[in-house]
Amino acid sequence: MLQSEGVERFTVVNVMGCGNQSGYTESYKNTTVEVNLLKKMKLEFEIPDEKVRTLIDQISRLCRSGKIGDGKIFVMNIPDFFAAPAAQK
Repeated sequence: MLQSEGVERFTVVNVMGCGNQSGYTESYKNTTVEVNLLKKMKLEFEIPDEKVRTLIDQISRLCRSGKIGDGKIFVMNIPDFFAAPAAQK
């Protein structure tokens, strides 16, 4: 899906967080613990402006479970970036 839409740079990161689902309780060695941070996945893409809407539509269609916690899609303008080792544009 990503390559066919011209996405060449992306990152997948395992993260922890909570939103409307608020976490859950868990018992361990006779102790009840409230777990507020849930395992989530963060996807970051670098794409040209003209492909943003198409990628949002595809992610929404393919990744939607219909359950609380499906997440949000944030779109940010990145005016410039540099390659880390050489600090080159």
